[in-house]
Order: sequence, then structure tokens, then C-alpha cells
Amino acid sequence: MSDHWFYIAAAYGVTIVTLGAVTLRIVLDHRRLRAALARFGAAGARDQGDGA
Repeated sequence: MSDHWFYIAAAYGVTIVTLGAVTLRIVLDHRRLRAALARFGAAGARDQGDGA
């Protein structure tokens, strides 16, 4: 095996952790935005429903 196996393994490890963190951030942000849009949509439906 190459003398650089530790460097290669560390690089793969850092990449996996980074991609996992980015993916988690995207998923959590998506959930937050969907909840905000649902609240916004519910408020808009109430505003338009009074016939004015």
C-alpha cells in the first residue's frame, strides 16, 4: 500500500463529513421554508376569503 494512505483516507473522511453537513443543512432549510410557506398560504387564504 502507498505511503500516502492516511492522507487519502483523511481526505475521503473530510469530504464525506462535509457533504453530509451540506445535505443536512439543505434538508433542514427546506423543511423550515415549507413550514413558512404553509403559514403564509394559510394567512393569505384567510385574507382573501372575506369577500372584500
